[in-house]
Amino acid sequence: MKGTILENAGRAEIRQAPFPHMVIDNALDPVLFDALQASRPTMMDQQAGASRKGNVRMPISARMFRDLEFYPSCWRAFTARHVQSGIYFAIRTLFGNSWPENQPQLSPADARFGLMEADDFEHYDVLCDARLELISPGKVYGSHRRAHLDAPNRLFSALLYFRDAVDDTKGGGLDLFAWKNGPTDNAGTTFEIDENAVECRVNVPYRANQLVIFPNSIHALHGSEPRDAGPHERAYVFITAEMRDDWM
Repeated sequence: MKGTILENAGRAEIRQAPFPHMVIDNALDPVLFDALQASRPTMMDQQAGASRKGNVRMPISARMFRDLEFYPSCWRAFTARHVQSGIYFAIRTLFGNSWPENQPQLSPADARFGLMEADDFEHYDVLCDARLELISPGKVYGSHRRAHLDAPNRLFSALLYFRDAVDDTKGGGLDLFAWKNGPTDNAGTTFEIDENAVECRVNVPYRANQLVIFPNSIHALHGSEPRDAGPHERAYVFITAEMRDDWM
C-alpha cells in the first residue's frame, strides 16, 4: 500500500510476546517521511502556552486535517489515506491467525467505515482516525500515561514515531507489559493500571519512522516509557478504528 504505513509491512514479523505486535523500522518511504517531518505541526503552532505543562498530550485528528486548509497538504493527504477501510483489513490480514478470535468479524463487503469526529454510529459500523499526537516537553522525568489497555471498543492501534533529529532526550518509547496474575477488574476502563499488577517485557524505542502495530485485546498492555526532562516534544501518528459497542 504505497504512501501508507503498510508500504514495507511485508518484511515485518509478528512478535508474539508479550502479545501479538509488529515493529517496522523505516516504515515510510524516506522522501515521504522527511516531507512530513519537515512540515509537522508543533504544539506551539496549535495553542499558545501549550508546552507550559510537562507531558501533556494534544491530538490533531484526521477530521481536523481534512477540514482545516492551513495544515500542510502532505499531512492532509497522509492522514486521509489512513482512515480508509483498506487499512483495517490489510492489518487484519497481516496478523492472520494472531488476530484475536473474539474481535467482531467484519466483512469488506458489508461493514461501513466512517471518520471519527465527522460521522456517527447510526450510519457507520466502524469509525477511523489517523491523528497526530503531540506530547509537550517534560518538565521532570515522567510519562503522560503508563500501563493501560485501549478502549474496549477499539480494534487495533498503530503508532508511527516522528522523533526530531535534534531530540537527545532519553526514553519516550513504548513499553509493552504482561499481566502478573491475569487481568484485573475494570482493566479496560482504568486510565492507568497498578504497576504491581503488570511487568514490562518489551521496550520499543522512540525512533523516527518506526512503526508499532497491535490488535486490541485484554492482553495488549502498553504505555509510554518515561523520559527525561528536556525541551523537545514527543510526536507520533496514531491510527485506529473503533466500533460502537465494547467487544472486549
